[in-house]
Amino acid sequence: MAHERSRYAQELFEKLINFSPIVGVFGHRQVGKSTFIAKNISNYQTLDDVETLKRATLDPKKFIQIGRHSSLAIDECQLEPKLFPTLKEWVRTNKKPGQFVLSGSVRFTSRKAIRESLAGRLAFLEMLPFSVTEIAKLPLSFSIPQLLQYKEFSQDNLRALNFLKSSEMIKKHFDTYLESGGLPGLCFIRESKLKRQALSDLHDLILTRDLMLVANITTSLSTLKKWMSEVARLGFTPYNASEIRRTLGLSPETQKRIIFGLESIFLIRRIPVPERKKEILLLEDQYEEYIYAGQTQDRIKRLESAVYRNIRAQFMYRLQKGVTIESYLTRDYARVPIVIRDDLETLGIIVILGEKPTLSEIRSGSSFLRRFSRGKILYLSQEIIAPKLLDSRSIMASIYSIL
Repeated sequence: MAHERSRYAQELFEKLINFSPIVGVFGHRQVGKSTFIAKNISNYQTLDDVETLKRATLDPKKFIQIGRHSSLAIDECQLEPKLFPTLKEWVRTNKKPGQFVLSGSVRFTSRKAIRESLAGRLAFLEMLPFSVTEIAKLPLSFSIPQLLQYKEFSQDNLRALNFLKSSEMIKKHFDTYLESGGLPGLCFIRESKLKRQALSDLHDLILTRDLMLVANITTSLSTLKKWMSEVARLGFTPYNASEIRRTLGLSPETQKRIIFGLESIFLIRRIPVPERKKEILLLEDQYEEYIYAGQTQDRIKRLESAVYRNIRAQFMYRLQKGVTIESYLTRDYARVPIVIRDDLETLGIIVILGEKPTLSEIRSGSSFLRRFSRGKILYLSQEIIAPKLLDSRSIMASIYSIL
């Protein structure tokens, strides 16, 4: 099948399963968790199956002992909270690595039973939708982590950027990705009407079943989808609760519950905007944004969110601590949508439409560099251009050279 291809999560998964007695693989529905787990663990059980769920509910201890002689994978584990105290007691005295692999479509930190039972006992892997290069069957890039590590830029640093014959091929995949996204269960459906219907059915399930597991939300399904449309249209613009209240009539408290709930089931991401004490909300997958925002969405917004969704894998699939992604926005309109920080270095990314940044984009970059003494700026163009060193703290390159 088209979506049964190597996943960037594989290397990290193998490290975790050789380290921890329980490994959790969580993420958005249709992101490929079940296919991935079943490929890696032969003893596979899913609680989406009624009979399997019944056995897990009636006798959790007997159920987990299916894995006494080999690793046991329990898919959609959040459907039976009784399993978690049983797992806790089991691994308290049986600490052998790789005994259990849990997967689900709900963040384990959002469910009290999982959080309290498995704190300190669960090594966590979050599976993302396909990135562009994953679809293209290319290796996971290390370009952005490399650029982040440099104290300053030099001509030699341009080698971290992939400007080869593959740029044209990556651009072709990237242009398709902007409208198809990376959810394995959806992005390979060629008929647009069928794909839209599949997304609608998927979200009906997520918003009527999964959401109820983590939040007490009585908002109608149609209003929740309207809220998602508002979020999708915003892109890398800070969320405005007052505006949403005016347009949809949702109280601030209801909005908080919706945000918590949808983040807990992997439908949205929060990105802090420290300078403004606000946050940006993005839908998890590019296709979701494309459908909910509508085809009238600004090109730059689509490019910014697509760049973010692709480069995050370069950090999330590696054992790299202390890296955060935020956004820089000042009251005088200086704007760097994607900012990556570790304990020492800061890298700002500005997506541009042409072959060189506009005066406004240069001013935003300069403001950012003044704010962060160890900061660097990467201007990313939608055009295929050769990487260029602008100065010791600024580089210009093609989007396709960093994927």
